[in-house]
Amino acid sequence: MRMHANTKPFYFEGGEKACLLVHGFTGTPAHMLPLGKFLHENGFAAKAVLLRGHGTTVEDMRATSYADWFTSVESGYQELKEKYKTVYVVGFSMGGILTLQLALKYDIPKIITIAAPIRVFDKLAKWAWIGKYFMKYKPWEESEDPEEDNKKYIIGYDKVPLNCVADLVKAMRKVERKLTKINSNTLVIQPRKDKLVIPISAEIIYDNISSKEKKLVWLENSYHACTLGKERNIIHEEILSFLKNESY
Repeated sequence: MRMHANTKPFYFEGGEKACLLVHGFTGTPAHMLPLGKFLHENGFAAKAVLLRGHGTTVEDMRATSYADWFTSVESGYQELKEKYKTVYVVGFSMGGILTLQLALKYDIPKIITIAAPIRVFDKLAKWAWIGKYFMKYKPWEESEDPEEDNKKYIIGYDKVPLNCVADLVKAMRKVERKLTKINSNTLVIQPRKDKLVIPISAEIIYDNISSKEKKLVWLENSYHACTLGKERNIIHEEILSFLKNESY
């Protein structure tokens, strides 16, 4: 299967500091492309990784695990650290969980999570560890349509391997238990109208991390795919302000 141009990883070089951008479950770097361009225009290098098993076929994804996805993120981070002294990390959806896990392993000065799942609306997700033995896939659809001019960026799978759902749920629980060990200055962004991630997830992250400086931003009129939604400019400006604030 040929990869669409928008599913591929991207790297905009330049600037003295860099940002690693991490997409979500079944998604691609396309979800991070407008943010990546914005950050580059404002003086940051921006690199988006493609998580293993994503951007090709759902069969490829089924052959991967959360450990593979974390390896993709860790490799991207290490590549940036070879060139830049300061590297920040921004994760959307599952990418936020991966970002939190990365902050548990590395001393990252600032991290940003966007619609990161600690609690999800899918009541069957917690049973995926059993369901995977009886069914390979389940339907996977976005809960809403992004703005018309951004539909070109939405390139993902329409179904999801249950073994991968089980892996994600396990990772969510593991990261939640270790939130108090995270010391990176943190910006938590959460859309109020999210139909995939229960918004209280943002409060759980914010309340439990041990960051000296942290901020929680609510998007009042956005759904889960907020990086491409009508309030994406708010996301961009909040992230830029957070990253450029030299007081922390």
